[in-house]
Amino acid sequence: MVMKLVFVCPTHKKVFRSADFTILDNKGIITGPAGEKTLDAKVVLNSPCPFCSEKHTYRATELSCPFDRSEDLEIRRGRTPMGQSKKIRLTATVAGSG
Repeated sequence: MVMKLVFVCPTHKKVFRSADFTILDNKGIITGPAGEKTLDAKVVLNSPCPFCSEKHTYRATELSCPFDRSEDLEIRRGRTPMGQSKKIRLTATVAGSG
């Protein structure tokens, strides 16, 4: 199974999905003050953005959750403007910890 992440072109404010990315500066999972867990990393596109041909870099917390069905419908309709999407929260389970 290929995992496609949801990206927003910062130039044209258009949403697209891509599986062609690399995770950089991965500092792992950090826990916030309320106990929420987030990935402290950057995600860079390996291939150019389909809208502006740039290879954008994003903080993992800037990406929309690829598993949110309501947002998926809005993405297909082209209605998810930049800055109004839900943020991805990645959680980790360590084997043998529970």
